[in-house]
Amino acid sequence: MKLARIISVMFVTLTCVVPAQAQSDRTFVSAHGSDNSDCGSSDLPCRTFAFALGKTNTGGEVIALDSGIYDNSSIFITQSMTLSAAPGAHVELFNTNGICINVSATTSDTVVVRNLYLSRQSGADTATTGFLVNSVGTLHIENCVVSGFGTGINIDVSASSQASIQDTIIRDSSLVGIFVAPSAGVTKVSIDRCRLQNTGPGAFADGLEVFAHARVTVRDSTASGNTGAGFRARGGDLNIENCEISNNDVGVAVSTLNTDTPTVTVSNSIVTNNRSFGFQQSNTGVFHSLGNNVVRRNGTNTAGTITVITGT
Repeated sequence: MKLARIISVMFVTLTCVVPAQAQSDRTFVSAHGSDNSDCGSSDLPCRTFAFALGKTNTGGEVIALDSGIYDNSSIFITQSMTLSAAPGAHVELFNTNGICINVSATTSDTVVVRNLYLSRQSGADTATTGFLVNSVGTLHIENCVVSGFGTGINIDVSASSQASIQDTIIRDSSLVGIFVAPSAGVTKVSIDRCRLQNTGPGAFADGLEVFAHARVTVRDSTASGNTGAGFRARGGDLNIENCEISNNDVGVAVSTLNTDTPTVTVSNSIVTNNRSFGFQQSNTGVFHSLGNNVVRRNGTNTAGTITVITGT
C-alpha cells in the first residue's frame, strides 16, 4: 500500500513537471513579458517574437502589445505567419549584425509583417539585411520602417512569388534600399506609398534595384537622397507611376546586365535636382516615358534613348 502511494505521488509529480506545449492561432509578446513554457496569452505574453513563433500555429499571428525593443537577433519565418504591433506601439527589432527578419517559407505560404521598426543604430554594415526573403508565396510588408542596414529589403527567391510593400520607409542603407533579384520564375512586386531615402555612400547605392525575373510597379512613392539612382533596372520590368524622384545622383536608370534586357516605363512623375541625370538609358536597356513627366533642373535631364509613348 505504501509503495503504491509513492508511485502515485511520483506520477503526479512527473506529469506536473512536463506540461503540454499548446500552440495557438494568436500569441502575444510584450516588453515586460517572459519567454517560458506558459507564455503566449495576452495576460502572460512572451518576451520575443522568435520564442512566440514556436508557440503559434501555421497561419497565426504574433502581436506585440506595447512599445519597446524586442528581438536583437535574427527572426526566422518558415511558414504562413503574421508579425504585427498593436496600434500606437513603437515595436523595434534591433539587430547589430546579420539578418533581422529571414523569410524562408514555402511557395504556398503567406507572410505578413505589419507596424514594426527594424533598425541597426550603430551604422550600416554591408553584410546586414533588414528583410531577407529566400522563399515565400506571398509577402506583405505594411507600415514598417527599415533603417540602417546594408540592404533594407532583399527579395532573393528562386521560384515565382509576389510581394507588396506599402506605407514603408527604407532609409540609411549602405548598399541598396530594396533589392529585387529572383533567380528563376517571375516575381511580381508592388511598392505603394513608400520612401526610399539616403542610401549610400557608394556610387551605385540605389533606392531600388531590379534584376531579371522581376516585374516591379512603384506608385505614389519617393526616392530621394540616394548616392546612386533613385530607381535602377538592370533586368526585368520596372514601372514607375506618380512618384517624386529627387536629389539622387541619377533619377531613373536602365542598363543591361549580362544578356538581360530591362524595360523601364515612367509616367506622371517629378524628376528633379538629381546631380548627374534625370533619366538615363544605356546599353540595350529600354526606357519608355509616357510624356507626362516633369524632368527638369537635373545635371543633365536625359541621357541615351528615351522613347516617348502614348498610354495605349
